[in-house]
Amino acid sequence: MDFRHTPEYHGYSEVGLCGGLIGISTIICGLRVFVRLFVTKSLGLDDVLAAISYLGLTSLSIMDIISVELGSGTHIAFIPEDILNKFFELVGIQSIIYFWAMALVRFAILVFIPRIGQDKNISRISWIVAVIIVAQTVVATVYRLTECVPFGDNFKSPTTPGLHCVGLVRHNDMMMGHGMVGVVVDLILLLLPIWMICTKMMWSKKTLQIVMVLSVGVFAVATAIRRVALLATINISVDITWKTPYLSIWTNLEAHVGLWCCCFPALQPILRTIVPNKPRAVSAVYNNSIPARYRPGTQDKHSSTRKEYGTNASRPYEMLNESQRAIILPEMSKEDVSRRDREASAV
Repeated sequence: MDFRHTPEYHGYSEVGLCGGLIGISTIICGLRVFVRLFVTKSLGLDDVLAAISYLGLTSLSIMDIISVELGSGTHIAFIPEDILNKFFELVGIQSIIYFWAMALVRFAILVFIPRIGQDKNISRISWIVAVIIVAQTVVATVYRLTECVPFGDNFKSPTTPGLHCVGLVRHNDMMMGHGMVGVVVDLILLLLPIWMICTKMMWSKKTLQIVMVLSVGVFAVATAIRRVALLATINISVDITWKTPYLSIWTNLEAHVGLWCCCFPALQPILRTIVPNKPRAVSAVYNNSIPARYRPGTQDKHSSTRKEYGTNASRPYEMLNESQRAIILPEMSKEDVSRRDREASAV
């Protein structure tokens, strides 16, 4: 239904933003899949999670566009009851998709972190964050699906007579709680890789470049904070359809920007094509962190040991062409890493 001629209509802003976000996310995720399938040939679990979350977020944005036809951005007084019921049915489905799509985006980042470097403390923190994400998502989903009794009433308009629901205010409190936990998790996911890079890599222009790329996540955290602030200040129990675009815009921004952040490290091969001298800079950093006996082309008294490792010694340099690998340390077997660390400490 066309509501564009109703007073103070502003649904068009939601349509334009969601369309743009879908386009940008499609390009970025498409490039990620292309790189991992055809350039590095190293498709991993993080790529699968990112792809699934992309499908979820795209569905979420498409539903937001559809919701405009059902009254989003229109004063509730101008929306017929049958259309209003369809609007709230769609909103109920969207909330569930949002919970799980955001969880998958965060899990994709968590799976990426171990590829930066191996650290027991970081591993423990990652597991704790994973548990928090699962708990946050499951609790929010269960609460959302049990707000009304019977179950089908969760997808009806709050103005429907005879509903037995917790009400929009308590629903908003749940969304705020979910959002605040999300902000904390996003901050941890932002700081963990930056901390690892700053402590493991020699400080250089290259280090600064990597940190700046990862710092794009600051915008994702900022949008999440802005969304929680809106939930705290907007009274959704009054004229909810007219206020929906304000929340939807920041919800979509938070979700899509988070997806872009988890995809950026996978696009390194494309960046190296644009900046041809980048691998040389990376190799220089790795040369300082790898003991001499593991460097390909190095002949010394440990030549017999080099033979024992076979191709593992040259593999770190081959991995420079892969995405999301060897950002700090080359990928080696656990035995190789422990042996390397012992010799490095002896030096």
